[in-house]
This record gives sequence, C-alpha cells and structure tokens, in this order.
Amino acid sequence: MSRLWTLDDIPWEQFDPARVDPDIAKIVRAAAMVESNARDYAAYLCNVFSDDPDFRQAAQEWAEEEVQHGVALGRWATMVDPTFDYDERFADFRASFQIQVDANQSIRGSRSGELIARCMVEVGTSSYYTAIADATDEPVLKEICRRIATDEWRHYGLFYRNLHRYLERERLSPPRRIWVALNRILESEDDELAYAYHTANL
Repeated sequence: MSRLWTLDDIPWEQFDPARVDPDIAKIVRAAAMVESNARDYAAYLCNVFSDDPDFRQAAQEWAEEEVQHGVALGRWATMVDPTFDYDERFADFRASFQIQVDANQSIRGSRSGELIARCMVEVGTSSYYTAIADATDEPVLKEICRRIATDEWRHYGLFYRNLHRYLERERLSPPRRIWVALNRILESEDDELAYAYHTANL
C-alpha cells in the first residue's frame, strides 16, 4: 500500500481564515489527536497477527497514512489558531489515553472479528471526513478531508481483502459477524474521542 499524497500536495497557500467555522475547527483538532494515535493500533494489530508478516507490513503502512492525516489536520488547526500547539496537545492526549497494545489475541474474539471491526471504522471515518468536506467552505480543509476520506475508503479495502482470507480459515458465522459489526458501531471510539476533544480544545 503506497501513500498517494504528502503534505506538500495540500494547497496551504489557499487557506482562508474568513471561511473557518469555529465548531468545525474544534472537531478537526480532536480528529487530529485520534488519527495521530494510529501507531498504537498498528502495534496492537501486529501482535494479534504476529504470524502474518504481509498483514503486519500493511498495518504499519496503514498507520503511517493515518498519522499523516493527523499531522495535516493539526497543521490546519494551527493555521486557524497559532496558539494551538499540535505536538504539545498530542503529548497530553497520549498521557491521558492509551490502548492495550501488548494483547496477543483480538479483543473481538477472533482475527476475522478484528478485521470486521476495522472495516466498520474505516467506512465510518470515510463518511465522517466526506461530511466535513461537504460542510466546510474553507478550501484547504476541504481538500485535506477529501484526501483523507479517499484514503479511509482504500483502507477499508485493505481490511476487507484480509477479512476474506481469515473467514476462509475461521469460518465465523454470519450472526457472529453481525454481532461484531454492531458492537463496533455502538462503541463509536468510546473514551478516545472524548479524551481527544477535551485535550485538543482546552
């Protein structure tokens, strides 16, 4: 999975402070925290899929793209408010919220369940950033969110392809698949987003 864009591809010079919605800016700051935390999730996935080197590599590449999302959103947030210190806020967020990265089995009960959960997250985040892109009139944020939404849909494809590999091995029943998917929807990132919003908007 090769990265399709870099920070240099964003038209930062088109930033228009007059078109910034303060409420959207708060959401963006929180999203920057969550996206930037992806390396922890990759570490967790690499433990769960410890004997699958191809997937481990893909998970690490996925995490770097997610971190780039966070950096891009954080840079935009700093353009909106120069007092917003992305690095400092992210360090505070990391200090207050951590996931269990050393688990050696999926908290979903199976590897198939883990991949179903990841699919649900990627579909949701693609829709989330599409909605922000549609809602904002600020051209730089619109471009960032458009690119992130495309990445998230591509990430869904990554997890979906691997899900089919594991379903052939584990044969997770359809009711169990539905149960995992519904549970993941109901979680909605739980405490992570709340901590991110609080830390990013102090």
